[in-house]
Amino acid sequence: MSKTQPAMREPCQAYLVTPLIEDPAPFLPALRMALQALPVAAVRLRLPPSLSGQQMRETISMVRDLVQSHGAALMLEGQPKLARDMSCDGAHVAPEDVKEARRILGEELQLGTSCGISRDDAMRAGEAGVDYIAFGVFDEQPNPEGVALVRWWREMMELAVVAECFITPTDDSIMAASALMEVADFLAIGMTSEGETNEAFWQAPDQFAKLFEGVPTP
Repeated sequence: MSKTQPAMREPCQAYLVTPLIEDPAPFLPALRMALQALPVAAVRLRLPPSLSGQQMRETISMVRDLVQSHGAALMLEGQPKLARDMSCDGAHVAPEDVKEARRILGEELQLGTSCGISRDDAMRAGEAGVDYIAFGVFDEQPNPEGVALVRWWREMMELAVVAECFITPTDDSIMAASALMEVADFLAIGMTSEGETNEAFWQAPDQFAKLFEGVPTP
């Protein structure tokens, strides 16, 4: 998830977004399958606020060990201090929380945010210290304005750009995802357009391997 110059862009890699995980044990096999089948650069771990502090730490530890053993970065959603304390690779926060999250994480850990299709929010987040910007969520009929924004960002900015995508096995969805991969550094998959769990993806993540054919693993 590091910064790169536009001339040095690598092929678009996968960025996984997990469900809200209450118990990691049933989820780990699906995550392992995704990490083995896809060129995954990073995983955004989402935890429900109902978990106790100890439960959060135990879940992070189990997911972190699996993710990092496959050469991917673990980004904890919404909790930069916990991300730092639990040896995650970084945190993913709301645009309004970027400045404080950067202070907590320091300069060594990665920081990202989701900006919908707002160029203004993305520019402010970039100035506040993020390492990547996420736009979306796109579906099988991507918003043309949003796609143009992703393309513009990749062409004009040094910060990496993530296209968040609700992907399904249908031909239209695969074609839309492929088009997003042409303009983004990373394709975020695993969530629906409403930010819920994408059951179609997590039940069989290996079925999307062809989308990333030719893309080297991290």
